Amino acid sequence: MVRNEIRIPLQADIVVTGKCHCKCWHCFRIKDNREDLTFEEIENTLKELHDMGTATVGITGGEPMLRKDIKDILRLIPNDMEGQLYTTGHNIDDEFAMFLKTTNVTRVIISLDHYQEEVANKMRNYHNAFAEAKNAIKTLVSHGIYTAITVCITEELLDEEKLNEYFKNANELKPDEIRIILPIPQGNLEGNNVTRLYSDAIRFIKNIKEKNKKNPELPGIVNFCEFESAGYMGCGAGANYISINNDGLVTPCVAVPLSFGNIREKSLKEIFESMAAYFPKSSRICYGKLSGKVMARLNTDTSITPLNPEMSKIVACNCTKSKHRATIFDCFVS
Repeated sequence: MVRNEIRIPLQADIVVTGKCHCKCWHCFRIKDNREDLTFEEIENTLKELHDMGTATVGITGGEPMLRKDIKDILRLIPNDMEGQLYTTGHNIDDEFAMFLKTTNVTRVIISLDHYQEEVANKMRNYHNAFAEAKNAIKTLVSHGIYTAITVCITEELLDEEKLNEYFKNANELKPDEIRIILPIPQGNLEGNNVTRLYSDAIRFIKNIKEKNKKNPELPGIVNFCEFESAGYMGCGAGANYISINNDGLVTPCVAVPLSFGNIREKSLKEIFESMAAYFPKSSRICYGKLSGKVMARLNTDTSITPLNPEMSKIVACNCTKSKHRATIFDCFVS
């Protein structure tokens, strides 16, 4: 695939709903309240992704657990495709956990913003956010379902004592993994300069991981900013990863408000192939940060996102991506 420059959407996310009971501080989907995909449209999308070679599909939102047919949707994930469920933990109980074990969902990723209940609830603008997340994590773990906790780093958590306190509290829930992500300047954070936070966080979290790597009590700690950096996997947006929005628009990443066609009008394969003009291969640079800067520079009207395909192409043409892939791909090129 690497040597022959073949583009395959190895990973894809399907946004099954734009609805959510939370109003999170860092949400990049805050302006999206359009009509959701029908069950039949989701079914057809999964079939197309399977035919295109997708290995992993994420079921996300909004809050996917708000869909009344969420169980039927999860049952659609094919046997040779790995499913992931991204959720706040809303409505997850023992019965749902037992149901998950009958599907091809191999892991559940739950957001937990802080180790203090009051702070976590405030960050999500929802009075029960902390309790729902903790209860869901405990429930899933008790049923042997691979469970990852996601925390979006803030300036406050860039403190060794506080981050270690977060790890300590998260570890008490016995998750399989803690994922550390960084805010993207889209949605609620549109126009924010996160460059310094990114650079500080990469160094800080790398140091914390090094100190804790021999601690057998902690689960695996994955710093996604480092994982998706030029020195590792890079950014596969639009080339090896795509997202299908809840209104059918196809975007290069769930966090990038650009669209290149609608599955209600064209086949997913046709749209993906047309994106090769802007995403010929994976890059060394996060496209979420890159496109955010370009939209700010162009003074782009973002009152409605994702942007329509015409405006998206203008933004994409102004995004100067690196000519080379991330370091890991050097292993596959002789």
